[in-house]
Amino acid sequence: MVDTLKEIINNSFFQNLIIGISGGIVVLIVQKIIDNNSKKKANINSSIVGKKELKILNRDFLYDYEPHKITSEKIIEEFGKPTKVFKAERNCRSNIFEFKNAKLEMFEDLENSSIVSFTVFSELDKKHPIECRVSFEDDSLILGEAKISDIIIKDHFLFECYNTPLGNETIIGCSNNYRQTKHLNYFYQIDGEFASVEETKGQIIKQVCVTQDCSIYPFFSYHDTFYG
Repeated sequence: MVDTLKEIINNSFFQNLIIGISGGIVVLIVQKIIDNNSKKKANINSSIVGKKELKILNRDFLYDYEPHKITSEKIIEEFGKPTKVFKAERNCRSNIFEFKNAKLEMFEDLENSSIVSFTVFSELDKKHPIECRVSFEDDSLILGEAKISDIIIKDHFLFECYNTPLGNETIIGCSNNYRQTKHLNYFYQIDGEFASVEETKGQIIKQVCVTQDCSIYPFFSYHDTFYG
């Protein structure tokens, strides 16, 4: 019996069969790993802005989506239905969208369905950060790291501090002189109260609003921005 087993094992046919089975198992394991990685990538890609299933806001959203270049219908088509909708000031409607890495408010002009402004709040997210919209004179930084700069202070036209039930906040409105985006104004919300705009230099920007109308610059309240 033992000799017979040795003959079978030494037989080239069975050796090739064993090698083939072993190779097939290795191929199946490798293919399984590749399939799992592909599924993970597909899940991430399907959640980025512009896809039907949206869970992650695109890093360059505030640069790629300008209020005057896209309609509210297109935004809803790409993002899906907003989580909250309510009537706002001056015949506008507020549309709130929630993502894993950010919250977005779109102000819509009800008369012509055009977008007046985008407001983005995002905590520092290393995996899926959001670029803070700034003047082209400034280096681009992500929300959670971006700070009030000399350029923002130089080009500001609005500086206001106000009290909230949870502390003081400050809004800074900033214009820009670049022809392609001259019609847009940038507003930044920071924590704290300051005697002058110069004192805000270096403060972390909590929210940014890009608007066509310098009199409309909505921001999320503290309770709206907080999420786990």
